[in-house]
Amino acid sequence: EIIVSILLIETHLGRNTGHSRVFNRLASMACCTDLETIRPYLARTLINPDTEAYARRRCREKADWAYEELKALLRYAERDGVDPLGIRGSIYGAIGMCQFMPTNVFSFGVDADGDGRIDPFAKPDALHSIANYLRGHGWHRNLDRRGQHRVIFDYNHSTVYANTVLAVAEKIGLRRVSRH
Repeated sequence: EIIVSILLIETHLGRNTGHSRVFNRLASMACCTDLETIRPYLARTLINPDTEAYARRRCREKADWAYEELKALLRYAERDGVDPLGIRGSIYGAIGMCQFMPTNVFSFGVDADGDGRIDPFAKPDALHSIANYLRGHGWHRNLDRRGQHRVIFDYNHSTVYANTVLAVAEKIGLRRVSRH
């Protein structure tokens, strides 16, 4: 139920894996290494003397993160013989049914259909990759709800997201039980 819930929330069961050119998104973020690059696009009230140092640090951190994701995207494309400019995904660079960042394809991706490649756009690979990610972050059969919330929060750093996944999974479980 948790995996199906994640797929429902992330991509509507794979029907919407994103329309953004992931290469362009990640490259743009990687180029934004300093606050002055993005300041024209921010509300003037957002940055003030109290928040400026934090904003400068976060720009550098996000740019470094995006650069690592961009490198992983290029490795993924090269490995599978895919044009990196043709890979579509979220506005943040997540790809496939499971909306993995490219580094997670390498860390948690599974070739479940046995075709010799990890394809986050293929249903068997996406399902097994999500399960592998969850297990790799501490999921186990008897994990209590608080532990489940923590692991799902690792998947997407949002309390609302984790709560929603758990609520949807609970509804799916209730429907499954009522049918039997």
